Amino acid sequence: MVKRSGSVAKSAPKSPVDFAYAFRSFVGFLEGTEKSAHTIKNYKSDLQSFREFLEKGLGSHAVALSAVTRQDLEQFHEFLKLQGQKTNTRRRKLLTVRKLLRYLTVRKKIGIDVGDKLPAPQKIERVPHTVPRDQLVEAIRQLPVDNDLRLRNQVLLWTLAETGCLVSEIPRIRFADWAAEGTLAISGKAPRILTVSKELHAKVQLLQTTRPEQPHLFLGFNKFGPLGSPITPRGVELLVQVSAPKLGLGEITPRTFRHSAVVQWFSEGVTREEIQRRLGLRTAYAFRSYEPIFATFKSKSKTTSTSETSPTES
Repeated sequence: MVKRSGSVAKSAPKSPVDFAYAFRSFVGFLEGTEKSAHTIKNYKSDLQSFREFLEKGLGSHAVALSAVTRQDLEQFHEFLKLQGQKTNTRRRKLLTVRKLLRYLTVRKKIGIDVGDKLPAPQKIERVPHTVPRDQLVEAIRQLPVDNDLRLRNQVLLWTLAETGCLVSEIPRIRFADWAAEGTLAISGKAPRILTVSKELHAKVQLLQTTRPEQPHLFLGFNKFGPLGSPITPRGVELLVQVSAPKLGLGEITPRTFRHSAVVQWFSEGVTREEIQRRLGLRTAYAFRSYEPIFATFKSKSKTTSTSETSPTES
């Protein structure tokens, strides 16, 4: 059992906040801000670990979040270590708890955010899973499009492959965002203009002929046909999930499209600054995960160049 350290003085809230209430409220907040189902699933898992710590580490019964101290949070990290949690997992769980406490503080459910600036382990960057984008686009091109739904699916997957846009950006795309010169305007928190292939643009025009009065490009569908509202981010995730086996390229997630687009751009000589713009990223921090792939690509390119310029033996 983990020994509980002394508490830090803080202003008391009007009433104790139990974990069950905080959990439901925070998850509702995540759903309301349209976080992806995968993200919410991870948040839930992380918070369940914290709950286990509160119940097993600090006592035999649930501890109100209003009673948690900074020392408790530090001991939570030690608790995760004892469980053999890997560095990135421990980092993610600590950051999740910080977000929960921040959420409760802003809503005045607890007095002081004891998790503010709580140190977390340095993230260990993993090489993201990618597939050759030309193979990905070709597999998408071969999908059957014998009805409106399948045509929508093909265009949606193709758009992900060529633009590397986020799942949350897909529902906002309208027919008016596509220009005749082959560009797509992405709106939202990171507005930007992206170049697309003429073939993809032609597919968009074909899709528009099936619903000339509808502004949204990617409508949601049910068993009766297209809805009047756009597909949801969760709908995009499910579409990728059911389409992956049909593409025949192994495991495919929405992030695979984005990562594969980055690798393709880099192989074409696109600068890091331009790739960052295309992805809608404000900082270059996200590129840290791509560095191993970039380094491998440079090494292969150098080897190929040397073999091509070296004289052959007679």
